Amino acid sequence: MAKIDSDVLIKAESVMPIELVQSTKNLLDVVISNIPFMVTICVVICAATVTYRSNRKSVEAQNKLSQKALEKQTELANEAKDAEHQNKISEFRHHWLQEVRGTASELIKVIHACQYFTMVRNFSDDRVKQIEKITSDLEVKSLHDELKVSYETLMQKRADFYKYNAKLRLLFKNGDSQTKKLFEYLDGVLADMGALDKRELDNKVIESITVELQKILKDEWETTKKRSWL
Repeated sequence: MAKIDSDVLIKAESVMPIELVQSTKNLLDVVISNIPFMVTICVVICAATVTYRSNRKSVEAQNKLSQKALEKQTELANEAKDAEHQNKISEFRHHWLQEVRGTASELIKVIHACQYFTMVRNFSDDRVKQIEKITSDLEVKSLHDELKVSYETLMQKRADFYKYNAKLRLLFKNGDSQTKKLFEYLDGVLADMGALDKRELDNKVIESITVELQKILKDEWETTKKRSWL
């Protein structure tokens, strides 16, 4: 029998076949022979672990970026919403200022008309009181007609004053210190309206009312322009 130096025994006789017999391996030999396989398993496990951790970090990073993007988007949306709200307030204040200007100008015109027709009514009344000195019936009738017209016109202008005075007050907060002096002047106008002793126009009170209105409008315009209500 011939023996080859390996873990396989080859038996050779004078006749064939040749029988291959594998020798029994111990545990160490098995372990050593499977080292490449075990190394491969370790490499695969390590690679999978690294990939998992890398993917996990990537997902966490993406989640953080998404969260930041969402927070930024929400912040921008809130800023846009707030800006739109402030623009609407500014637009409303512009419209409100125009209402105050328009109402105030009409009110001043009505105050002047009330003063004028109060004066006309009083002069007409003075002439009617001297009617006994007038001999012409036509002139007497004319005086009575004049007094009637002046009185009716004064009543109409008085109604207009109430209208614009009330509207102006409704455009401001009740008890606003800014308008206190203005409304004191207007109360004085109402108290003097139709007074029987008025024989001339009072430009001073109209000028005082105008000055107060200018102060108020200037302050309100600065507030609107600078958006200092924020």
